Formats: sequence, C-alpha cells, structure tokens
Amino acid sequence: MRDELKVELDERDYVKQPLSVAELKELFRGRDPRDFLNRKSAAFKQRELAGKDLSADETIALMAAEPNFIKRPLIIAGGEMIAGLDRDRLNALFGRS
Repeated sequence: MRDELKVELDERDYVKQPLSVAELKELFRGRDPRDFLNRKSAAFKQRELAGKDLSADETIALMAAEPNFIKRPLIIAGGEMIAGLDRDRLNALFGRS
C-alpha cells in the first residue's frame, strides 16, 4: 500500500499491538465505530453477530477484545479516516489520480 500510494505511513499492527478501549474511543471520536466494523471477518461470523444491532460502546468493546473486528487497513490522514482498500478514496486523499 505504501509503495502504491508513494507516501510514508506510520504503521501499527493492531493484532500484535491491540488497541485499548480508551484508544478506540479516541480514534473514533466524532465517528461511528460501527462504520469501521469488519462484518466479513471469520471472528465476526463465529460469534454469530450478523443482524445484531450493536451499540457504539459494544462495537468498541468487541474491537478491543478482537482486533480482527476492525476493518483493515485503517488509514488516517488530514482528519479523514478510510477503512479497507478503497483505492479511489485513498488516491483522492493523497492527491493521486
């Protein structure tokens, strides 16, 4: 991703270095964490969460307990947060066409 976008990225492997509830609340401040929930992950399916109406706090607790619930990659730049491989948005964010 870094090579494709030709940008310098600070990386954190949140499977190896999980985010705490406090870090997740700060990360998603002003955003709905449910928009960044990886509903396609095996862990999500194993817990049979499909169709459940999760609150923002429940979502953050799940993400803290199981980092695979967070869509990847999660890129933050210029006050914008993009989750997943949305190449069009990423290219627009970094001024690439």
